[in-house]
Amino acid sequence: MVSSRRRRFLQAGVPVGLTLASRPVMAWHCNTTSAWGSAVLRNGGASVQARAAAAVLTNTECWTISNWVNNSVRAAVSSSPPWSFVATYWYAGRSVNYCKNNLTVAKVFPGGLKNVSPNAKVSDLFAANAGSYATMMLVARLNTMFAGHNVAQCVVSSTGEDMLVKMAALGPNSFKPNNAGSTAPWTESDFRNYLYSNYLVS
Repeated sequence: MVSSRRRRFLQAGVPVGLTLASRPVMAWHCNTTSAWGSAVLRNGGASVQARAAAAVLTNTECWTISNWVNNSVRAAVSSSPPWSFVATYWYAGRSVNYCKNNLTVAKVFPGGLKNVSPNAKVSDLFAANAGSYATMMLVARLNTMFAGHNVAQCVVSSTGEDMLVKMAALGPNSFKPNNAGSTAPWTESDFRNYLYSNYLVS
């Protein structure tokens, strides 16, 4: 069976190596933390970030911070508002108000979000400061979980580790993207640059 399948691939002109080794990615340009760190280190980030900046205006694959704060629809992502996915996944279809009153940081990041209480309500953090570090990290995580479009592939390492979860647990000034050319831990500015430039937050 395997041999006949391989023959069909070859007859179709599809390199078997590519079909086995390729990783699904989002419809837009995205990088794992390791790839992003390597590219920025190699050329100062100019060309990488320029491509990201040019494409970000057309990105419609993730909900924006505003969508999460206001539970508003972004049609290109879904006809349903984002908190409805939280209700379905964690709260068996309960109301949005119930979700907002019960969803804590610990549920989104079981390994912790550095310098943020695990018992803090996600909706309270959103309401307090939509531009904060906590909001940025939470929205990125929720988008990778619920926005679809293979969004999560941007933050999964070659070994299958969710690097966003690792970023959250270690926090700025401790997290490293695990690429051989970088020994400096990322700052909060590096976190922000990566998440916004790769469209996990907007």
